[in-house]
Amino acid sequence: MQQNGEEQQESRHLSQAAKQPERESQPNAAPVSTQGEQQKAEEYLDLLRRTQADFVNYRRRINQEQAEGRIAAQSNLLSQLLPVLDDFGRALGAIPPELAAHPWVQGLFLIARRFTTLLEQLGVQRIGTPGEPFDPHWHEAIIKETRADVPEGTILHVSQPGYTLGERVIRPAQVSVAGASSPMSDAPA
Repeated sequence: MQQNGEEQQESRHLSQAAKQPERESQPNAAPVSTQGEQQKAEEYLDLLRRTQADFVNYRRRINQEQAEGRIAAQSNLLSQLLPVLDDFGRALGAIPPELAAHPWVQGLFLIARRFTTLLEQLGVQRIGTPGEPFDPHWHEAIIKETRADVPEGTILHVSQPGYTLGERVIRPAQVSVAGASSPMSDAPA
């Protein structure tokens, strides 16, 4: 019996010894679960970073769309005001010289100057001046004149000035452009 008791004790020691490596392996098991948690945390962090980047891109796109919308609205309003400015300019150009010094005529010139200054403050710039090269992006050719004294493609006369708002053309300038003389027109008759 004593042997049975000793055998039982020995089997207990063996089972405890077998359990001890399990306990020692448990700290190794904990990092495995920690590694899984760490993987999940990295996935969540990656997802958060992508979401933040998407939000930054969204905000940038919205700001750009709002800016483009403002410029489009300003351009639309300005395109409706420009004919009034043209009419005002023609009226001032038709004032007889003897009335140019009259106070109400001077008041009209002052109003025209203030209106032009306001447009410049808004970023509106006048385009199309005689002598500059023709650019189809900024100018609309309405007449082509054959001239030998100026290079081909030079603006000779501005019928209606054009205007831009930043890089956006509100209205192209209507101009007459110098063209090359044709070889047939140079031949003696």
